[in-house]
Amino acid sequence: MDNRWQVEDWEAMKAKAKLSLALALFLGSLVLMQEVQVGVQTSEHPTLGAYLTDGQGRSLYLYTQDSQNTPTCYDQCAQTWPPLLVKEKAVAGKGVAPNLLGVAKRRDGSLQVTYNGWPLYYFVRDQKPGDVLGQGVGGVWFLVSPKGEALKPSTDQQPAGAQTDALLAQLLNEGQAVYSRICVACHGPEGQGGTGVRLAGNTNLRNARYVAGVIVGGGQIMPSFGSTLSDREIAAVATYVRNSFGNQFGVVTEEDVKAVR
Repeated sequence: MDNRWQVEDWEAMKAKAKLSLALALFLGSLVLMQEVQVGVQTSEHPTLGAYLTDGQGRSLYLYTQDSQNTPTCYDQCAQTWPPLLVKEKAVAGKGVAPNLLGVAKRRDGSLQVTYNGWPLYYFVRDQKPGDVLGQGVGGVWFLVSPKGEALKPSTDQQPAGAQTDALLAQLLNEGQAVYSRICVACHGPEGQGGTGVRLAGNTNLRNARYVAGVIVGGGQIMPSFGSTLSDREIAAVATYVRNSFGNQFGVVTEEDVKAVR
C-alpha cells in the first residue's frame, strides 16, 4: 500500500478521534452538571448585548419551532443542540429573572430548563464560553435575551468576523441535512468513501470553487446536482464536507456556486 495513503488515513483517524473525544467530553460535562446545581445567568456580547448562558458562561439558545414549555428537538437534532437538563430546577444567576425560569419534561422523562417558556439548548460547535456560533442558524435558533425573547440582530449590525462565523454555522447545519439526504450512501456517514471518493482528510477540498464545480457539474463517477440543488444547498453541502471529517477549509458561498454554473 502507498505510504502516502497510510499517512492520510492515520491523520483522518486522529482527526475523527479528536472530534469524538471533544463531543464525549462535552456531553459528559452536561451529565456532570445534572449532579450539581445548574445555574442560568447572563453574559454580554459586544454587538448582540446581554444573552443567557449557563453557570460556566456557555451560550444558551431557543428554538423557534418549539411550543411554549414543549421541546421538539430530539434524536439527531438533540445531538447538535443538546438540551440544558436539570434534576429539579435551575438557579437564577446575574441578570436572570427567577420567575421566568422553569422546566419542561422531555420524552424520556428528563427535565429541560426553560426561560419564559422557551426550552433552552446548547450548540455543540460552541467550544468555549463566549462562542455564539449557533446564533441565527437556519433562521430558527437564537440566543435568548434576559427578557426571554430571541435575539435577532440585523446582519449589518454584526462585524465581518461575526457574520462569517454565523454563516459557517448556518451552512454547516443546512449542509449536514443535504449530505444525509443525497451524499451519505456514496461517501459514507464519516466521509470514509465507498462508491464515492473519500472525503475525510481530502486536501482536494481546499479549493472552494473546485468543490462547488464538481457538485454542480459532476465528475468521473459522480452525477451532476446542478439542476436539482439550489445555489444555497450546494454552498451548504460543500461547506459541510470542507469542514467535517477532519477537514477545516472554511465557507463556500452562494457566489462561489454562481461563479461555476
